[in-house]
Amino acid sequence: LGMIEDASVAICMLRMVRIVLMPDNGIPSKAVFVPSSPFVKWVNLFPSGQGQTRHFLLQIGIDPNYYNERVPVSLRNGTAIQLYPILYQMGVDIRQHLSYTGQSLMSKQQNGATQDISTGGIVDGEDDDVGVVDTDVLVALNFEAFEKMNVYAHAVWPEGITLDRIQAGMGQAFTSNLNPNTAQDHDALPPHPALTQLQSHIMASAGKIYHGILDEAATLAQRLGGGSLVFCKSGKDRTAMHVTYKQAQFVARYRGECELDEILSDASLLRTYGTRLPICEKNVGQAKYAFNSLQVQFMPDTLKPPMNTLAGFLKGGRLFGEGPIES
Repeated sequence: LGMIEDASVAICMLRMVRIVLMPDNGIPSKAVFVPSSPFVKWVNLFPSGQGQTRHFLLQIGIDPNYYNERVPVSLRNGTAIQLYPILYQMGVDIRQHLSYTGQSLMSKQQNGATQDISTGGIVDGEDDDVGVVDTDVLVALNFEAFEKMNVYAHAVWPEGITLDRIQAGMGQAFTSNLNPNTAQDHDALPPHPALTQLQSHIMASAGKIYHGILDEAATLAQRLGGGSLVFCKSGKDRTAMHVTYKQAQFVARYRGECELDEILSDASLLRTYGTRLPICEKNVGQAKYAFNSLQVQFMPDTLKPPMNTLAGFLKGGRLFGEGPIES
């Protein structure tokens, strides 16, 4: 939970950044040269303000030919690009499943049920990126992200809401300090019709793993003209499962075939023969995902890796294996 909280604050701070794309006419005196890219030549950061008025202007110098060929006219001539960062999250491992199960059992006990509550199968510290999970906080973070995406959708696809109300909602949604009760402090916009399915996914996620949130949010971000990034603690296992699933979806749309079985088949091929296993090998020395057959049983079908790609032991190497692998 602590890592999610840190990430949510850092991602919210991206709202303070504006980006200006510029043709490279020589590197400015205080700019940082970028040696590894044929297109980006340098970057220059200008901070201003203090406290809540703190902002950053990031200038990016681009190869002139690439700038003229690829950068849209609307983003030239010093136009600043404002970022609208949004964070959705979902646990996809056995520890998250047990957390939800434990909360359900405690709820039953409080309501008079006599079933015993016990923990088992997971050693303390085995999955240190999760720790003690407060699932109420995780759901609240997703509702906060939904509010931000909702007001942005109303701005991009107007649905009869007045401009001043949209602007007020935009300011409120993107300046809240991670307070789940902020939405009650103003006249919240109604859910945009395009976000109905995402809203239902979030409402259904209380007390269980619901990967549809991440999938639908990424698809909507693309439709709204934005992009999406996915990350986990290590960036090699759970990240690999989601990235390959989204890649397989893209391939299916390109071919005009959107059957789930075909998508999952393509995702399995990417997970086995694509770049993800070499990334694992570079990180931990073994071209295996840090899952075992027990953990995979608790993962959504869309994120399950092929059985022949599993490391075969729990994180930390406590049960099997040649050495420690952590996801």
